[in-house]
Amino acid sequence: MGYTIRQTSRRDWQRLRELRLAALQDPVAPVAFSEPYEHALRLTRGEWERRASGRGSVTFIGETEDGRWAGMVGTFVDRGLLHIVGVYMLPEHRGTGLAAQLMRAAIDWGQGREVRLQVHENNPRAARFYASLGFRPTGVSEVDSRNPAFRAFELALRPG
Repeated sequence: MGYTIRQTSRRDWQRLRELRLAALQDPVAPVAFSEPYEHALRLTRGEWERRASGRGSVTFIGETEDGRWAGMVGTFVDRGLLHIVGVYMLPEHRGTGLAAQLMRAAIDWGQGREVRLQVHENNPRAARFYASLGFRPTGVSEVDSRNPAFRAFELALRPG
């Protein structure tokens, strides 16, 4: 299956909201996202437009040949590092190569910056995927805000 990878824009706010809400209702959400579904549901149109517009962060989406959204990866820069957040593929698009295409677009957008992301200890599929792209543990972890019995580990992809 072929995908078109592009950045979202303000006019994409409704579709971004729809995909994000689907992500937050997915069975993997508790180990993939820190934002609760109820919080995202209450966001205003203006807040969704800001998220989609690329001000402060950029979201890359993968579109199918018929224009359906299949997945997304969010990015932002902080203290010179590129941070990857909100990685999500609809279940029927997992394992198709879309995640790697989206990650490559996000990493390229970072223009050679070191890339950081977090992966939950109960998300081994994601951990294996990130390792396949060259991400390595930094030694930093934090307690899962939803369940303090678990941790999220920081991974880095260093340039060069």
